[in-house]
Amino acid sequence: MLKWTLKSEDDLDLIRDHIAKNFNVNLAIETVTGLVDFVESILTKNPLAGKLLETNTFFFKLTYEGNSIYYCENPKDRHLYIVYVQARGNSFKDDRLNDKEFA
Repeated sequence: MLKWTLKSEDDLDLIRDHIAKNFNVNLAIETVTGLVDFVESILTKNPLAGKLLETNTFFFKLTYEGNSIYYCENPKDRHLYIVYVQARGNSFKDDRLNDKEFA
């Protein structure tokens, strides 16, 4: 099962709000919907589809239209958790890659 953490949902909201403010609402909705659909489609079929991070081998990374999606498998419940969605053009926040949200 694939789950989005609260922080990753907040990331999606920030992406949507930024696009809506700087471009238009329809593009914002299309972008976030496309990102979510892409991630859920890929990871439902192949949980190991992402690139394993060299700096933290507990996490994987997918990319969608320049946005980076970080996820991992919780060893306790075996669910995949999306923990961080890094919007394109934003700096990577390595402190976001932790298991505190679902441990």
